[in-house]
Amino acid sequence: MGVVATSLQSKEYKNAYLLYGTEGYLRNYYKNALKTALVNEGDNLNYSYFEGTGTNPTEVAELLSTMPFLAEHRVVIIENSGWMAKSSGDDSEEKSSGDGKLALVIEGIKNMGDDVIVIFSEEKVDKRSKLFKTITAKGAAEEFGEQTDEMLARWLINQARADSKKMDPATAMYLVSECGKDMFLLDKEMQKLLAWCLDRDSITREDVDTVCTHQVNNKIFDMVTAIALHHQKEALAMYYDLLVLRESPFHILTLLVRQYTRMLAIKDAMQKRVPIAQIAGKLDMQDWLAKKIGDQTRNISLKEIRRNLEACAKADEDIKNGNLTDSMSLELLIVECSMPADKATARA
Repeated sequence: MGVVATSLQSKEYKNAYLLYGTEGYLRNYYKNALKTALVNEGDNLNYSYFEGTGTNPTEVAELLSTMPFLAEHRVVIIENSGWMAKSSGDDSEEKSSGDGKLALVIEGIKNMGDDVIVIFSEEKVDKRSKLFKTITAKGAAEEFGEQTDEMLARWLINQARADSKKMDPATAMYLVSECGKDMFLLDKEMQKLLAWCLDRDSITREDVDTVCTHQVNNKIFDMVTAIALHHQKEALAMYYDLLVLRESPFHILTLLVRQYTRMLAIKDAMQKRVPIAQIAGKLDMQDWLAKKIGDQTRNISLKEIRRNLEACAKADEDIKNGNLTDSMSLELLIVECSMPADKATARA
């Protein structure tokens, strides 16, 4: 159990909390849980909330030195201030505070009374920063990073159970594979499923296919299939759709490399007659996903997969060296990979 969950369970609270990491859903969940536990409903005198890089350090410091009025605690929440973000230079904290007054906040945390509680929620932090060290000395910091597929599946199953529904592990894992690891998105998709299955006691894979939004990973899979079939126009159309969804070309390239790497490993193993369950276990994926990728490789040779991986490496090099923009490099990559092996020409 994490630091924040332990505090909520024991009702023994620290004076300072830092919730940080890439999983915004969990940071938001525990931030709100702390607020609910510590702030009386409607008490605006003893609760202050700040958000964004424009947060005024002087105002925050003044609140940290102010006793609560007719309440057990004064609670100050600061979100996405950027005050602890990694930056070059010894004065990074001073610069990120906007007006060079962050030292007042640091001193305020050091000297605040036991009846004042400050809660920070930040995506990125530099653990070497003075503010980070001050918070951990006065209270505690807890990281909320990307969750594993198994953890997300258990979370979804528990959500279903809380609504008196059943969801088996395979269906939960399928939902994660289709919708990705964004917990905000998964939560929305789960609410849709619960509403769809209102008059039933279980959620099935068919329900996921009917109700849920297929996300980027699924579109990448379809694009690679189109490339393998040499359907160049179709593959490019899917690429442009991903750009409309605000996916960065470099992220798309990363996903392409991952997909081709999986295809190479699975096709090579299948040609050696390795059972699909054994392949899935070695690659740490579900049997059905290994089979799905295996079916995808029927339309492409090992030689073409290796060629496409080499083309991906060249595209990555072109982007990093500034030879081509990321968007242009990906477009040329898709054109090259979707050509039959005997017609494709390597990049200069």
